[in-house]
Amino acid sequence: MSGPGMRAVLRREGFEANAPRALAATGLLGDRASHTLHAGLANGGVALTAAKPPERAAIEQLARGGLVAFRDSEDVATLLPVAEGFALGPEDPLAEAERWKLSKFQYVQSEGGEAVARSALGLAMVQIHDPAALALMGRFSVATTPAEALDKGDLGNRGAGFLGLLACAGILLPCDGEGRTADETDDQRRMWDFHELIYHSRSRLGRSGFRVGATWEFRDEIPQPPILRDSPWRENGVLPLYRPTVLSRDMPLFEAMETRRSVRAYSPAPITAWELGEFLYRTMRVRSHVKHGDYEVASRPYPNGGGIYEQELYVTVEACADLPRGFYHYDPVAHALCPISPPDADMSMLIEEAVSATAGLGRPQILFTIASRFGGFNWKYSAMCYAAQLKNVGAIYQTMYLVATAMGLGACGLGLGNADRFARMTGHDYATEGSIGEFMIGRPL
Repeated sequence: MSGPGMRAVLRREGFEANAPRALAATGLLGDRASHTLHAGLANGGVALTAAKPPERAAIEQLARGGLVAFRDSEDVATLLPVAEGFALGPEDPLAEAERWKLSKFQYVQSEGGEAVARSALGLAMVQIHDPAALALMGRFSVATTPAEALDKGDLGNRGAGFLGLLACAGILLPCDGEGRTADETDDQRRMWDFHELIYHSRSRLGRSGFRVGATWEFRDEIPQPPILRDSPWRENGVLPLYRPTVLSRDMPLFEAMETRRSVRAYSPAPITAWELGEFLYRTMRVRSHVKHGDYEVASRPYPNGGGIYEQELYVTVEACADLPRGFYHYDPVAHALCPISPPDADMSMLIEEAVSATAGLGRPQILFTIASRFGGFNWKYSAMCYAAQLKNVGAIYQTMYLVATAMGLGACGLGLGNADRFARMTGHDYATEGSIGEFMIGRPL
């Protein structure tokens, strides 16, 4: 990628002071050449066509570290590498094919007041400075030639460099003779859904960019959301649950793991409130809560990222001796249930959706809805928050499976639930607290 006028520029503020060391670390240039290259990058940019091979290689290494970006000659857009595997590629990226089309995995979002385009499979993103470029992108929703798109667009030939940036970022893909891209001909890509591949690429190191993990981005702006909260439904009453004291009757862990099965069919005889209390005590209660200065953590029977324990548990009782049918919130500190609502149409549909998630093979006696208070995790972490919360749900599933097996109960993790129905039943804002997992138990046949 070194078409006419394409230039490399410094990307990060403060890089000027570290430039000599960063350039020396590439091992490609001497002191004088490094100084000259840095001066060019810091003052308007370095034309890629004028860069000698060692300079080009040094620029490429700096780009992989997020220190250098690339601008087209018309300042329509800037290419920002986001992965160590980034490479400049051929001098004219668009020479590979006659017709091009947008990747099915590309998307545009607003960041810092400008549109940013990227692809889930791309190693760079494109920051768009001229709104007319968005209309030019739209020309490639079907296979077309760059010349045809430029002729019809408002940018005219000013957009040629921009199209090269899109191709370098994997946003524009070359088409075969039938107008198909690799997204449409490669079997593995065809099986990926748009949102799932984006989720995979953005929540893992490699292509997520340079802001991922425990960044504490909001620490100085927003107080840490509380680890624990009082149940909003305590005024409806509090139903204390049984607390077991002796667990010596349990089977060995190895036996529980080897005999664990997903059990979907249950006996006409319901489980008891006593058993439900023991099950929740051994899986979801809060064991401890500690503050370290302005940061707090908790502990429960299952592991959780950062000790945040952002989960809330909701219990739909369909059949349980000594406990009325209804929708409840579990208070993990008091180890008690707080009634939310009696049986209604939404509760019936919640149960039916659980039945559907088992392919009609079972009906829960007790349905657990695992919800997340998203802010607890989002306050500390960046990019990988939702992925980590689903991993936390996986830890809960395994804990529930093993405890149910040890207690002689049937258990089954469900792969699907209705987040909109949950929001309606609890009154929670969809983006503040939402359901992210479902699990059911009952007395096995």
